[in-house]
Amino acid sequence: MSTIQVILVPYDSGHRNLRMGSGPEHFVNNGLTEVLQAEGYDVFIETVESQAAFRAEVQTQFDLYQSLAERVAEARQNRRFPFVLSGNCGATVGVIAAGGTKPPGVVWFDTHGECNTPETTTSGFLDGMGLAVATGLCWKKLATSIPGFRPIPGSNILHIGGHDFDEGERERLEGTGALVINSAALEQTGMRAALHPVIAEFHHRVEEVHLHIDLDALNPTEAPANQYVTESAGLSVEEMGETIELIKESLPITSATIASYDPRFDPQGKTLRAAFKLIRQILHHE
Repeated sequence: MSTIQVILVPYDSGHRNLRMGSGPEHFVNNGLTEVLQAEGYDVFIETVESQAAFRAEVQTQFDLYQSLAERVAEARQNRRFPFVLSGNCGATVGVIAAGGTKPPGVVWFDTHGECNTPETTTSGFLDGMGLAVATGLCWKKLATSIPGFRPIPGSNILHIGGHDFDEGERERLEGTGALVINSAALEQTGMRAALHPVIAEFHHRVEEVHLHIDLDALNPTEAPANQYVTESAGLSVEEMGETIELIKESLPITSATIASYDPRFDPQGKTLRAAFKLIRQILHHE
């Protein structure tokens, strides 16, 4: 699609423009529209806003997911590529809900597993539960309030680049049927060797892909994203770009989310420039 619907969800834990919630508007205020227009795209930008008089993390986040699902569905109807910039990862639950009757494949880049539940979390951070919500492990009643939501099979999920899983989290994620390729496996065998057979298998399960990039999957020495990166590990921008190209060889990317960017940790703009490079790569087609 030559028309891009950029949808901002500028919230972190229900708070607007704080921490990672300041990331989406930082992209726009620092040239995203111009970057996309220079590539020949028509660009429309809209912002999902909480209408709650009192913001509470769980309720506000699910309200945002509801609104986002509606905006993504509308973008699809208008033949626009939905590109979501969100403070928190959980926004992808709203994107998945708008995918129609056939659940998409989800390729999810993340340092963390994002598969905790209220019973297993030690932080209480809702945004560590995105894939658990998506696969129907928790918050089931609230999830049904999202238009079009139905749990997706874990076999529709490919999680790439993790190296900071909580206790039992990887096992929980794999227990849903998800394919998990951690950063150690990528380092050991190389990106293409590790992923080519996995993506080939994934191709038999799904027809299209929603691409989710948590920017803390990038090595912070090259692209520092937020406070939740605890060690100098992760994918290089080149490695993530190589993986995106590998995915595109087999499956169309029909929507995307970039999340978890806190500009305070990127004073030199390295992560901003890396994200722009990845965005161009996601959208580029021959």
